[in-house]
Amino acid sequence: MNQKKSTLASVAQLAGVSIKTASRVVRREPNVSASTRHRVEEAMRAVSYRPSIAARATVGSRSYLIGLVFDNPNSNYIVDLLRGAMHQTREEGYHLIVEPIRSQDASMIHELRRLVIQSNLDGIVLPPPICDLPEVLEVLKEQSTPYVKIASSESPSGGLSVGMDDVSAAMAMTSHLTDLGHTDIGFILGRQGTATTSRRFEGFQRAMRGRGIAVKPEYIYEGDYTFKAGLLAGEQFLNLASPPSAIFASNDEMAAGVTMAALGRNLVVPDDISIAGFDDSPISTMIWPPLTTIRQPIQAISQKAISLLINDLREIENEDANPTLPFDLIVRGSTAPPSIAHANIKLSGSS
Repeated sequence: MNQKKSTLASVAQLAGVSIKTASRVVRREPNVSASTRHRVEEAMRAVSYRPSIAARATVGSRSYLIGLVFDNPNSNYIVDLLRGAMHQTREEGYHLIVEPIRSQDASMIHELRRLVIQSNLDGIVLPPPICDLPEVLEVLKEQSTPYVKIASSESPSGGLSVGMDDVSAAMAMTSHLTDLGHTDIGFILGRQGTATTSRRFEGFQRAMRGRGIAVKPEYIYEGDYTFKAGLLAGEQFLNLASPPSAIFASNDEMAAGVTMAALGRNLVVPDDISIAGFDDSPISTMIWPPLTTIRQPIQAISQKAISLLINDLREIENEDANPTLPFDLIVRGSTAPPSIAHANIKLSGSS
């Protein structure tokens, strides 16, 4: 302890400030002038001062730990989510604790309560589908643990949340396909019960209705955001007597699975069939042809979630407590106008 106090005292002496002020800079608290903060940080570097999380926590009631729990089969989504969260917590002087949980397990609530209590979390980030589970929110309220929701199915109601307009994004992709001339479009749903699944399907349906195109039940497949689901969906669609000329998957993993199904039938993408995805995950440019997709700013969403939460912890008012980040339609080589070759698929689709 004496060494820690002496080191902090050395920082304060070198910076020409009080130990209390140096401590406030170490804890990344607000209401410290930029010039003072700079002097203290320079002094910290000069004496190689590295405060531990525990040392910082003893100064105040905070642990400087932010939790992130997830239950999502899409590994690319989780990787981008963690990259954004880790970057922002590091920038803010906090540390991230990551815990995978299974929302269907009976022990899920017990595990969540244990995590919050034992880790003494200052706050927690809730991506889908966990953010929409009432029992999860009850535990956090019971423990007075602040939280921020990502892509929640509920409309903002005073809490912190951040997301993207999935409805508009799916409409944009569907319009891209119809603008190319496609009317027979298959759609692969994501994981059942998630907000992103229902919103992307809603956007698809809206765009189809807006163009006066009927949505055929046989062109809808219930997936789960996995490559295998895309592969099975592709095989089912291509087995139809009249298969779709384009397939829009709710994420890139499933779109890659559809591409594999098409390849297995010696079909050429996009000459024989167009395929579109969603997310702009790494797999979208690792397959051939690269996928036309929706670029979802997952890392930026995750960073914004951390920023909102830490501002709330510091009692700094967020200008927008429920921001919606923009998306981009990325057109690559997997989509093109339907060609005469597609008629050959229809003739042999049921064989």
